[in-house]
Amino acid sequence: MKQNSTNHIKGEYVLATGSAAANRLRILHSLYGPGARRVLLQAGTQPGMRVADLGCGVGMVTTLMAELVGPTGQVIGVDFSGAQITQARALLPPGFSNVTFIEASATDTGLPHESFDLVYSRFLLIHLNEPEKALREMRNLLKPDGVLVCEDGDLTAAGSEPASALNIFADLFGRLGPAWGVDYTLGRRLFQMVLAAGFPNPEITYNQPVVARGEKKRLLELSLAEAGSSFVNAGLITSEELDRALVEMRRVAEDETVIAMMPRMSQVWARKQAPDASYDSTSRRRLSSERLQGGERLS
Repeated sequence: MKQNSTNHIKGEYVLATGSAAANRLRILHSLYGPGARRVLLQAGTQPGMRVADLGCGVGMVTTLMAELVGPTGQVIGVDFSGAQITQARALLPPGFSNVTFIEASATDTGLPHESFDLVYSRFLLIHLNEPEKALREMRNLLKPDGVLVCEDGDLTAAGSEPASALNIFADLFGRLGPAWGVDYTLGRRLFQMVLAAGFPNPEITYNQPVVARGEKKRLLELSLAEAGSSFVNAGLITSEELDRALVEMRRVAEDETVIAMMPRMSQVWARKQAPDASYDSTSRRRLSSERLQGGERLS
């Protein structure tokens, strides 16, 4: 393979969007969807909630959340790609009148602050140059005591057992990140990022699907194919090498003696502290002492 000779190309989404991405995203959701449902319920998603799904893609999790919040709730799916939004609207099952899709940036949605009970994202932050800005926007959108739920991956944790051509996925994405100005290992530090964004006491779990057979096993291959031009343009691999790698990955996907390990997903959720929540007992005692010293009678 060629070594990377490009310094910090640019940060943008390297995968396909719209109808070209629909099949891959369907497979992705079949792998990660059950885990998303579990963490959303664990985080406290309930009927009647108003929810935002940032980086909603073609709306797979948006629809899931619409089921969880029910007809009395509301879900707004947000994506920067107009092609994704168009596909999301086309794929939305009939009868989901509680769902709206808008085209907007995850770092500046234009939605009213403090108007959502829950804000969610999946595989969003690893594609952003400044993921901290998106976390700040999520915090701003939440009502006091609202819930943040972030799922994000470490693409370099993907591979196979035994080692196979599938391992090229982790190698290429691991080297593309620094050239592209993004962090494809971001899931490793998601917990600390949520803390730094002003969410105390976050919770975390991991979700790493493992597959032995079937179309789900092709997710690594399909994702690599969509991002192929980015790897070639970054000088990480030639077109011929990429084509050979994809053929070998397809062969391995059909070999049921090899298990494919998908990117490990960090699932982090936390509650936005209400304004008076930081007014702890120490602060109360200090104020009480000051009032007593000033001769004020405490009720």
